[in-house]
Amino acid sequence: MSTSLQWHGRTAVLAITGEVDMVTAPLVQGKLTSTLEEHRPPVLVVDLEHVDFFASAGLSALVAAYQQAGESTALRVVAGSSATARPLRVTALDRKISVYSSRQEALSAGR
Repeated sequence: MSTSLQWHGRTAVLAITGEVDMVTAPLVQGKLTSTLEEHRPPVLVVDLEHVDFFASAGLSALVAAYQQAGESTALRVVAGSSATARPLRVTALDRKISVYSSRQEALSAGR
């Protein structure tokens, strides 16, 4: 699992690659936390496009980020594959966090 932080204007994009499971989810959560605390972006896109496996620990990391973001940061998730979109749908997390099928859709939303 790896992460990279990129900027598109004032929008932060945290791209995650690989598997997000009980071992790697704390690393993802740490990166989400530090991005929100250090940069305070108005929009944070979590790009899961290249995630092959997304366990419940990954969902917990997104919930923690959503709670931390509060009103100050709009959290958006890119989940175009069934490996990432299905867990968000089954847990109804997609009703709390805006989910998009591509990075471009997530970046264009709300303009």
